[in-house]
Amino acid sequence: MSTQIGITHRGEGTGVREMEGGSTTEALGGAAAIVLAILGLIGILPNVLGSIAIIAVGAALLIAGGAIAASFTRAVEANAAPGMTRHSVVRGMGGEAMMGVAGIVLGILALIGVATPVLMSISAIVLGAGLLMAGGAMARLESITRSETGSAAVHDTVYAATGTEVLVGVGAIVLGILGLAHHDPVTLSLVAMLAIGASVLLSGSALAARFFGMFH
Repeated sequence: MSTQIGITHRGEGTGVREMEGGSTTEALGGAAAIVLAILGLIGILPNVLGSIAIIAVGAALLIAGGAIAASFTRAVEANAAPGMTRHSVVRGMGGEAMMGVAGIVLGILALIGVATPVLMSISAIVLGAGLLMAGGAMARLESITRSETGSAAVHDTVYAATGTEVLVGVGAIVLGILGLAHHDPVTLSLVAMLAIGASVLLSGSALAARFFGMFH
């Protein structure tokens, strides 16, 4: 028998909690990256804090993307949306998680002093690409669930966050490429982490609110 996505059933509770927890962690990671990037931009250990900001953003994307990819199908199993659409959401979130892993590795290498400016620029490109994947997946997720529960304000916030992720992702990629061309790579990477952190904070908060409205 079919069920509505807005109703939480015993088998769905774990998946919903995982998605909410992943989105909340994403928001916290974004907030941490903002603080670290600002400190780096005002001249406080820019290489070190920039590298840590990269790790924070990578961890946020990894946890959020992994949690949502692992839990989404289970949480909306009874939804009438086409299977291909659901799979595209999972693939997009899985890609976000993979880019998060790459960001963590690059951030650690930069932190220990392995070609720090170059790796920071590459990290901006990688994490920007991850943000593009996340934005596309979140747009498809919202298209699946928008006809169910949740206020219009929450829907608008999710769509705004999706558009922001796409724009910031493109911007971060451009900044990373400019950094690789030796145009003050550390500063450009810090700006990219600041923008990505703000976008991740917005999208994580929006998704957390979306899932809470859907299942509570």
